[in-house]
Amino acid sequence: MKIVEYGNMEGKRILCIPGVFMAAECFRRLSQELPEYRLVCVTLDGFHPGSEEFRGLEQQTEKLVHMLQDRGLTSFELVIGLSMGTIFSVRLAKHPALEIKKLFLDGAVNFYRSKVKGVVHASIYLIFKYFMNTAKKNKEKSANDLKKIYEGDWGEIMQVCRASLTEPSLRVMARLLADYTLEPGVKQPMYLIFGGKEDNIKVNSKVVKTLYPDARIMVKEGYTHLEYLNRQPEEYGRLVRKVLKNENTSIRNEE
Repeated sequence: MKIVEYGNMEGKRILCIPGVFMAAECFRRLSQELPEYRLVCVTLDGFHPGSEEFRGLEQQTEKLVHMLQDRGLTSFELVIGLSMGTIFSVRLAKHPALEIKKLFLDGAVNFYRSKVKGVVHASIYLIFKYFMNTAKKNKEKSANDLKKIYEGDWGEIMQVCRASLTEPSLRVMARLLADYTLEPGVKQPMYLIFGGKEDNIKVNSKVVKTLYPDARIMVKEGYTHLEYLNRQPEEYGRLVRKVLKNENTSIRNEE
């Protein structure tokens, strides 16, 4: 696990937790749109060379909290969680050692446990294993495939993440994603954003609203998973700024 910081080191802090096959550096471009803030960006274990194994939600959460405490970083205006990072954002928001004022969850994983959990688990495992193996065996093909989806330096960053993953970490990660259900108990304001092409918007929205009726759910039409941040960092930065300032954040609300 590693932490990379961007922006104004004296500014108010934003904690950034990336998703699967993502690293702290995926937030570099966003930091340029929020120069007055201090972005504290994380790469979870399993996704960078020389990292330890990814051993689960509890282990990674406590390890991150200890790393933040060692740096004197325990209060944040906002936590931004991408994909699997949304799971950690929810857990961190409830952690007694941290003060987090708001949550911004982007491209959430399934917040519910499927009735065919075994199929979901197998699908996640096999897809991620293909990405991992391709990245290890054919770096150029893996990077080129990613560049067809993501702009800027994300392709190179994510290629390294894929090549760094190990079989033990993959197994734990796939199980976490298949088993997870959204946790109750978050007291902070919660904002969620989905790409309009994501296929779990309605079900996830229902789960979120059942537990958190006041949560704001926004949909950005025309984008798939996490593409909005990657392709429109300027607009994304403006949206984050509105959330920070309690301004109207509506793109399109899901009811």
